[in-house]
Amino acid sequence: MNHYSTEKICIVYVIFRLEDDADQQIYAKHRVDAFSFYQSLSKLLKYLKEIYEDQNLIRKYYYKYVALKQLNKLFSSFYSEFTRIFSFLNYDDITLINNIQNKINNCLQNALSVCLIKFSSLDKLKIFLQDVNNKQQVNYQLRDEQQTVKSIAASKKRFVSSSTSTSVLITSYVQLITFFILKSE
Repeated sequence: MNHYSTEKICIVYVIFRLEDDADQQIYAKHRVDAFSFYQSLSKLLKYLKEIYEDQNLIRKYYYKYVALKQLNKLFSSFYSEFTRIFSFLNYDDITLINNIQNKINNCLQNALSVCLIKFSSLDKLKIFLQDVNNKQQVNYQLRDEQQTVKSIAASKKRFVSSSTSTSVLITSYVQLITFFILKSE
């Protein structure tokens, strides 16, 4: 509605965008004065919603929304699923902000609990959580690289240790063979 100067113009725009059955529903119910019948866009959308909204689909997405948890997913993957699901539901930002706090993983919940910022929009919260998640990923990668370096160093140490003992055995074996060869001559 931000693009239209009045709500009436917005209503007219929506009515002209309707097609097929929805178009027939509006004109059949209210005839030519459909433009003046709806005093607000919300009444028009509510009427269309009552006719066309699939309650089974909404129920399905509600259950998906309740079951949704981040667990081990990247935040970006989780958030895209979160937005896809809540787009089918009629929740305001405050409800979504409160709900997302219970759906994110423990590390993000901890970061949010020590954060002194009170988020007023879902977008600001998303940016904060994405930033924390990115920093976590960098820390995990550094930790994995350090473990890999330690593992390689331990493997080298075992190899050097085993190759030293092997070379001592080979040297002893060569000396023993040399001894028997010299004795037999």
